[in-house]
Amino acid sequence: MNKWMPFNAVCDGNSLVDEIEKEKRRFYKPTLSEEQLKEIQEVIYEAYNNKNIINIKYYQAGYCLEIRNIIKKIDEINRRIVFNNGKIIFFSQILAAYE
Repeated sequence: MNKWMPFNAVCDGNSLVDEIEKEKRRFYKPTLSEEQLKEIQEVIYEAYNNKNIINIKYYQAGYCLEIRNIIKKIDEINRRIVFNNGKIIFFSQILAAYE
């Protein structure tokens, strides 16, 4: 037990500080060049054809998230990727892809 916790005595300080830190990590989605998009697409299709595990960094709600899995399906009509674990991400969300 901590003896001195004046900030926590006033309010739930830990959750407030955590929320502030979380907001600091938010950012706007960067725009990628045509060359970068083409490279990402090549890596994705190669991993899909070879059934390799792929790492994809993607943008969602102000944060950069990462998924590491095998691609189950590429839906070209809706421009999205379905992974073996059921996760779905759209091509427009992808920031980087590598094996």
